[in-house]
This record gives sequence, C-alpha cells and structure tokens, in this order.
Amino acid sequence: MTWCVTEASPVSRPGPVRRPGDTVGRPAALDNGCHSCGVHSSAASPELDLCAAVEPVVGWDRVAVAVVVDPERRLPLVGSDLALQRFNNFQESLVQGPCRDALQCGGPVLVDDLRAEDTPWQLLLSSAPRDFPVRSTASLPLLGPAPDRVPLGVLSVGRDRVAPFTLTDVQVLQRLADVLARLLLARSSRGDLLADVAPDELPVLLGMLRVRLDVDEAVALARLRGYAFAEGTTIQEVAADVVAGRLDLDEVDLGR
Repeated sequence: MTWCVTEASPVSRPGPVRRPGDTVGRPAALDNGCHSCGVHSSAASPELDLCAAVEPVVGWDRVAVAVVVDPERRLPLVGSDLALQRFNNFQESLVQGPCRDALQCGGPVLVDDLRAEDTPWQLLLSSAPRDFPVRSTASLPLLGPAPDRVPLGVLSVGRDRVAPFTLTDVQVLQRLADVLARLLLARSSRGDLLADVAPDELPVLLGMLRVRLDVDEAVALARLRGYAFAEGTTIQEVAADVVAGRLDLDEVDLGR
C-alpha cells in the first residue's frame, strides 16, 4: 500500500511515485454520461470528459475534480460524482481526509479500504454518511508549474469495493492529474473555468456570521464547523440551507 506522509496520516510512503514520460498526449473524450465512471451529469466539464476517457485504463466507479478556491475551500466541477462531492465536503468541514492530505503533501494519497480500523481519519469516517459506497480511493493534487507547484485542485477516484490502486494505476492517474492541472490553468486564464464550478454559498454565510457574531472569518468558520459537526452535516449544506431560507440563524447555536 502506498501512502503520502502528512501529520494527519502518519504512515510511511516508500518514496515518490515514478512519473511517466512527458510525451503522452490527451486521450480522446468518451461519452460524458457514462454511468460506470461515476459522472452524474449529462453536461460534464472538460475536466470530467478527460477523466471519462482515462477511466477504462485505470478502472473506477466514481470520480470528482475540485478546484482550490482558497486554503479552506474546494469547489467541485460539473459532472463530479455526487457521493464523492459530499465526502469531500465532510473533509473540508472536519479539516481532515485524503484530499486535504494530498494537497498538503503534494503527492498521491491511496486508501486500500476506508473502513479499515487503521484508517487515520476516524472522525471523518464516523461522520460521513453510513451509506457512503466507496471503499478504495486515490486522491491526487493538481499542481501548478515548478518551482512553486501551487495546488490548483484535487482529483478523487473511488471504487465501490476493496480493490486497492496499484503503482501502475497511480502512474496513469498522475499523468491525468498533470493534464488536468494544465487544463485548469488554461481555462482560468481564459476566464471560463467558473462556468463549470458548483455554486458556493459559503462566503455569503461567513459574511453574515462575521456581522452577527462580531468576529473575524476564521472564528466564524470555526463556529460553523462546530455546528455542522454537531448536526452531522457539512458547512456547505448549512450555508445552502441558510441562503435558501430553509434554516434560520436565530435557531442555530453557534456557541456565542
């Protein structure tokens, strides 16, 4: 089993994954409505189209691509698997998980079995939905060019059975991550990336909380995370409910 070493997942990794040569081009896109690749949209983003083209080579049941907005937020692209999206939202809410570790350490994080007793993110797994179907996962950061290698996003793939990703799988996924990173950069420079990013109500709610509680954004986010954890939900879902009028902040205990 291959791991990426971080404070949140203190397990050994036997060196970096060998990267394939740089001569491989972008595969032709497959049907973006393919159910076997975990895409839940008939109008997936170009990034998810690319993932669909690679899926037959690696084999997965679900895939998600999220864009890093700031150190605390990642927004999924259109076509990302809904179950993985919600699992990633729990990772942001609880400040732990394979995607966060991948972004912190700058390398792949592989999980042979999420339900194994030695999985390092026990709080995350105890809070995630009981019917979360994924067992084996691979999370890879989408990094900008050297020397800074700034995290641009994260690629998540999952299998609904215990079927660990092999070194060969990870080499292909690493190549996919490299191409996805270049695609994100190109689309960001053109200004069309945000068209495929999911709606984000979190900044609206944080602004409301800053005024209501007279605190800075970091404290508001910490209070919101505590409330979401107590309610068994995510900060994104709380924000969506408040903005849509389904949840009144007067009824929410934020530890004032």
